[in-house]
Amino acid sequence: MKEKIYKKFPLNGLNRSKILSEMDKRSTLDLKWKERLAGGVSYPAGEDVLNIAKEAYLKFFSANALYKNIFSSVAQFEQDLVEMASDLFNSNKATGSITSGGSESILLAIKSARDRAKELHPNIKEPEMVVPESAHPAFWKGAHYFGLKTIATPLKNDGMIDMKSYINAVNKNTVLMVGSAPSLTLGMIDPISEMASVADKNNINFHVDACVGGFFLPFLEKSGENLEKWDFRIPGVTTISADLHKFGYTAKGASLIMSRDEDIFKHQIFEWGPPHRSKDYYVTPNMAGTRPGGGIASAWAVVKYLGIEGYTKLVTDTMNYIKRFQNGINSINGLNVLGKPVMSVFAYSSESLNIYSIASGMEDRGWLVGKDSFPFKAIRFMQSPGHAPYIEDYLRDLEHVTKLVKEGKISEKEESANYN
Repeated sequence: MKEKIYKKFPLNGLNRSKILSEMDKRSTLDLKWKERLAGGVSYPAGEDVLNIAKEAYLKFFSANALYKNIFSSVAQFEQDLVEMASDLFNSNKATGSITSGGSESILLAIKSARDRAKELHPNIKEPEMVVPESAHPAFWKGAHYFGLKTIATPLKNDGMIDMKSYINAVNKNTVLMVGSAPSLTLGMIDPISEMASVADKNNINFHVDACVGGFFLPFLEKSGENLEKWDFRIPGVTTISADLHKFGYTAKGASLIMSRDEDIFKHQIFEWGPPHRSKDYYVTPNMAGTRPGGGIASAWAVVKYLGIEGYTKLVTDTMNYIKRFQNGINSINGLNVLGKPVMSVFAYSSESLNIYSIASGMEDRGWLVGKDSFPFKAIRFMQSPGHAPYIEDYLRDLEHVTKLVKEGKISEKEESANYN
C-alpha cells in the first residue's frame, strides 16, 4: 500500500489571489448539484434569496452566539426566529433555540425527553423511544449517544404507520414517541394526532420531526391545501424540529428545536458552575458552546425578506412543477410514485423492474440519484424551486433508461444505497 503523504503546515502564507484561485480550481471537482437534481443537498430558491442570505451572514461573520451579553443583536435575531416559529406552529408560548441542523435538533429532543422522564418517571432505568421505521437515522444516533433503546415499528404496504404495532410498542420504559411531518422518503405526514394522544395520556414526550416540512407545510396549508395537523395545535406534541436551511432557504447550518413551553424546554438546557461560582457560570441550550452568529443572522434576514407571502409563493410554484414531475414519472410504464406525498419530498419505484438498475442508468447520464433501500427500495427526491428547469430533461432520460432496463441493456451497479 502506498504511504499517504500528508500536507505540511505552510511556512509562508500565499497571497489572496493564489488562495482564491486554488479554491476555484478545487470547486470544479464538485458535482453540479442543482442542474442534476441533487435534492436534499441544497435548496435553491432564487438569486435574490441567496444574495440576502450571503449579505446577512457576512455582516455577522465574527459574531459568537454563545456570548449573548456581547452580541445582543444575534441573541435578538434568535429570539425573533423562535417567536416567529412559535406563531407559525400555532402556539403563543412555545420556546426554543437555533441549532446547527436537523440532527442536532433531534438529539436535543431526545436529551430533553430522557431528562424530563428522570423527573416524571424516576423508576425508569432503561429508557426507550418508539419510532416508525420511516424515521430519520438521527433518532438511532441520539439513542446511541444518550443511552436509549430504539423500538422501530413497521409500516403498512402503503407506507403509512401500522398504528397497532406502534401503540403496542409503548410500555413502562418509553420516554419518547416520534412522528414525522413528513417522512423523509415518502413525503407523507404521519398520523400525529392519533400518535400524540397516546403520549399525552401516558405523560410521555412526543416529538414531531418537521426538519423537512417545518417551513413548507405551514405555507402549503395557507395556500389552501387541506393537510393533517401536526404542530402545537395537537395536545401531546412536546417538541418540534424544523430546519431553516432546508425549505426556509437560509444559509447552512440553521435549524430550530422548539418546545411546547418553558417547562419542556428547561430539560434541554445544560448548566454548570464550579463550587465557588453560581450554576449559571456556563449555560447552553444546545450541544455546542460557540455558535456562529452568521447563520442565525442569515436565517433572520431570509425569513424577514420572504415573509408569509414569499414563502407561500415559493411553495405554490414548487408544488405546481412537482405535480407535473410526478405525473411524468407515473406515465412511464413500469414506474410509480410511492404513497401519497403531500409536498416536494417523494420517491418512486417499480414492481416489475430493478429500481437500482434504473438508478445506475440515470447516474451514467450524469444525474445525482438518491437511492433508498429501507423501508422501501426506491429513488428519492427532495426538490426546491430552483430545480424546476431541469425536470423535463430528467423525464426524457428516465423514459429512455427505463426502456433500456426492460431490454436488459442496463444492470444494477454493485454499490449500496445512499441516505442523506
